[in-house]
Amino acid sequence: MSSEPRSRQLRRNLPLLCGFRALQMTLFPVAIITLYMTDHLGLTMTDVFVLQALFSLFTAALEFPGGFVADRIGYRRALILACVMSLLGWCVYVVADGFALIAVAELFLAASLALTSGTDSAILYESLLELDEETEFTRWLGRSRSLGAVSEGTAALAAGLMYSIDPLLPMYAQFIVWLGNGVIALLLLEPHRAQVESQPPWSHAKRLLRFAAFHAPALRATIATVVVLGTATFVPVWIIAIYAEQAGVPLAWLGPMWAVANYSVALGNLLSARGEREFGLHTVLALSIVLVASGYAGLSLSHATLGFVFYYVLCLGRGLAGPVLNHAQQRLIPSGDRAALLSINSLLFRGSFALIGPFIGAGVDAWGNHAILGGLGAFFFTASVAVLLWLRGYPRIGLAPTTEEDAEPVP
Repeated sequence: MSSEPRSRQLRRNLPLLCGFRALQMTLFPVAIITLYMTDHLGLTMTDVFVLQALFSLFTAALEFPGGFVADRIGYRRALILACVMSLLGWCVYVVADGFALIAVAELFLAASLALTSGTDSAILYESLLELDEETEFTRWLGRSRSLGAVSEGTAALAAGLMYSIDPLLPMYAQFIVWLGNGVIALLLLEPHRAQVESQPPWSHAKRLLRFAAFHAPALRATIATVVVLGTATFVPVWIIAIYAEQAGVPLAWLGPMWAVANYSVALGNLLSARGEREFGLHTVLALSIVLVASGYAGLSLSHATLGFVFYYVLCLGRGLAGPVLNHAQQRLIPSGDRAALLSINSLLFRGSFALIGPFIGAGVDAWGNHAILGGLGAFFFTASVAVLLWLRGYPRIGLAPTTEEDAEPVP
């Protein structure tokens, strides 16, 4: 066993998790995946949204089981298993020749995301708790998410060139990326954390779901906010490439366009912790809502070549909201079930997108981007204001817990 002090080993988790996030978000295919499916495989936009709805459905179905498993087998092991699932998914993508195999690949990738979602922030939070540095969570999460956004943007810069050389080249690169993430996961140290009460897994899972649904009103308010803002900022991701192409943006611009969008998210991530310290959680979220609504309005009303620039405003709002909301939730969740309860965010978010995604795709095919973006902007602005008002009804949300009871222990 290493003679190095445990605190030093544990502190190494912090930059390692930043590295894991950076590689996880080095998504070479994402900037060109819509064009790959439509131009290379001959799929329609309806097919694209149905596939993304399937991915969301797969992820939603696996989210809570993935978090539950991570709490039981350990966060480090869960992240290693997630790497294996991603490697399998990108292998299938390479050989896919149509809708069916793409759907199989999305199933593997959904399993990977389900194992990672909630687990990466849970191990970060538990590591900081053990180091007695809980108040630094927003800063570290913002740094991690910022590096992820920068990595995704930088990967997009190369994606167009890769795609022009060989449409499959971005998928080959993704396989190598996940090999690197596997190495990082092996180097992580599992933090000490509370052990859950011993009982049959199914019984405990039902108990957790009852807790989230009926016994944790403040947690429910944060989950609703995450789902609404997450869905609002996720939908344009699958429209923006076609939006720009139809506006006359040259293919060579797509990589840089995607990169700047992700750098906007990164900037928001970095500003999130400072905004929370100086203005508070609710003010940061209100600003995020205004930015997202402004982005939708600009995209829907602009018919100029550079209309996609309004997407950057939306991305900045997305980046601002993420870290502060996650920290608020972490403070409301008991230690032994952290990954499972955090996974409910993604379960509901993915489930929501699975329901509305195909209708959005069909709407884009039928009425075009601008009309659909205008309607979505009005809907999401209304829903975002509603959940923010709900959140304001719990003034302690966003404040560090002062007692064990403040973390809403599972009854």
